[in-house]
Amino acid sequence: MVSYKRLGISTVTGAILGVFCILGAVQRIPGNFSANLAYLMGIWAMRVILGIVIGLAGDIVIFKGETWQNWVNAVIRGIIFSSIFSVAILLIDPFRDYATFAAGIAYGPIIDLITTFIIFLIQKKKKD
Repeated sequence: MVSYKRLGISTVTGAILGVFCILGAVQRIPGNFSANLAYLMGIWAMRVILGIVIGLAGDIVIFKGETWQNWVNAVIRGIIFSSIFSVAILLIDPFRDYATFAAGIAYGPIIDLITTFIIFLIQKKKKD
């Protein structure tokens, strides 16, 4: 079942991290911002889509059981999905920007951990 709170949080987190990705990429690629606008907006859009996918994947459980399973699942889910998206970006990247590739892999677990933490806080507040 889709949690719209989770989906919203992860999408916004992906959009914010996408801005940071643009700021980093524009420093490394040749040319100025306006000359590379389509490329930079593509990177941002991929981070937003990554956030949407991670938001929709909240019910995917890789490890069951322990109290720490939510956090491990968040990291692994984030790595899996961000690796797929980062490879897609790298394959079409005319600059072969490996730093953007590496940052993309890091953004997935960050998005999932932030989203999982905020949802955890929301659920804890409802119980109190």
